[in-house]
Amino acid sequence: MRHFELRHWSAVLMPTLAITGAVAWLWRCFCLFPAHGWNEIRLAPSFMWAHGVSPYPSADSGLATSWIYGPLPLALHLPATLASDTAGALLIAGAINLTMTLLAILATCVWWPTQNELATHWGRLLAGMACVMLWPAASLEFLQADNAAIAIGLLSQLCLQTSETRRAHWLAAAGCAAAIACKQTLLPLAIAQCLYLTVRDNVRIGITHGLRILVLTVAVFALAAGIFGLEELEFHLLVLPARLPWIGSFTGRLAEVWPQLLAQAGLPLLVLVWLGRRAWHRDSPWLLPALAWVSAWPLDLFSLFKNGGSINSLHGALFFLPAAATLLATRTATTLRWRTGLATLAMAVFALRLVNTAPGTWRPLCEHLRQGEFLARRLPGEIYFPWHPLVTFYAERRFDHIEDGLFIRYLAGQPVTGAAAAAHLPPRFHIVAFLRNEMDWGIARSLIPQDAQVSDFGPWTLYSWPLMPPGGPPAPSPHS
Repeated sequence: MRHFELRHWSAVLMPTLAITGAVAWLWRCFCLFPAHGWNEIRLAPSFMWAHGVSPYPSADSGLATSWIYGPLPLALHLPATLASDTAGALLIAGAINLTMTLLAILATCVWWPTQNELATHWGRLLAGMACVMLWPAASLEFLQADNAAIAIGLLSQLCLQTSETRRAHWLAAAGCAAAIACKQTLLPLAIAQCLYLTVRDNVRIGITHGLRILVLTVAVFALAAGIFGLEELEFHLLVLPARLPWIGSFTGRLAEVWPQLLAQAGLPLLVLVWLGRRAWHRDSPWLLPALAWVSAWPLDLFSLFKNGGSINSLHGALFFLPAAATLLATRTATTLRWRTGLATLAMAVFALRLVNTAPGTWRPLCEHLRQGEFLARRLPGEIYFPWHPLVTFYAERRFDHIEDGLFIRYLAGQPVTGAAAAAHLPPRFHIVAFLRNEMDWGIARSLIPQDAQVSDFGPWTLYSWPLMPPGGPPAPSPHS
């Protein structure tokens, strides 16, 4: 009897500890979100739109931003523009980013159909924990167009898998079109869905679904063109991405991302090899996520080896993971021993991630943003924050050039020069502010005179010099 009670308590205790570890790790990712300058420059275009400045400026004028993605994430993050300061805006955006991903994972794990009639709630719970355990930390800590695209794409897959009604097909098509409206490289998801319906039903239904996606995608981008301008939208969504050069070293990029690349290619491949033909027949619950994984690779690799690409360019395994985890967990977690073992493994992984992710961080890292706003208010029209445009916005209600946007324009052979460069720098520009140890592209540094004075204010390093003559600053360009 005592042995049974110990087993019973361990079966409850270990999942509880695993859930606690998952919540703690997710909270830590949320706390790190405001610390990344990348998130501020990705959120700034939503602020631009909300305050009457186009996030898709023309090639010849306007602000330089690094937003070369679809319009839908800009709309999704508009609630952040209601915040009263930079820290609040980033915390709202971080909450939206995290919630979208978690809801999509949870919905898939709860409702994905399985072939195991005895599938338990425990199995689906463990599947959700496995997804969170394996999900890339960068997707939770960084604001990326990919995150919204993947979350909406997962819900689109779920609609297609759980129902064969016409309404479900339209919802799936709408979700697929919305994913493409987040990031253009999600087009293979449409191919996967059409192939799935062709195999499961027939060619006519597959083609009909493709036409639905096409009509809805065209409608979304036509609406965006009406709001932002066709030429401007084309410049940012097609011209700039196409003109970005390939990276200088393919082996260097592989050396940088090989663990994630190996995991996203190897783990699904092992599962599909183990399943064999069971994964590919028309009634298999594995078929749709397997097709999504396979079809994503060409464009994923294309993006990965372009300048600006990284592990966030890899989407296929994330479309595969929630369904695969649900199918495997509901198959294996039907006994007390398996449930306890899987929960123990999840707890150990979350403990490891907590140890390796900013130990000791339990509060959102926002103090540098408040100090930056203090500087901007004390030095109105004088100080330039190349990686923190919202600091300037909240202090002065002005948008300056974003260094990452200047860099993308330079790489694409469309540099911002002359009056367009000077128009969106501080009017009495003679100070540049960088966070210590923050990455930069050297463009803002090219504007700093060699004899500039260097000083520190909290975590900020300030470079200052006497006010420029009326001719204004030189055109920004990267250091050679």
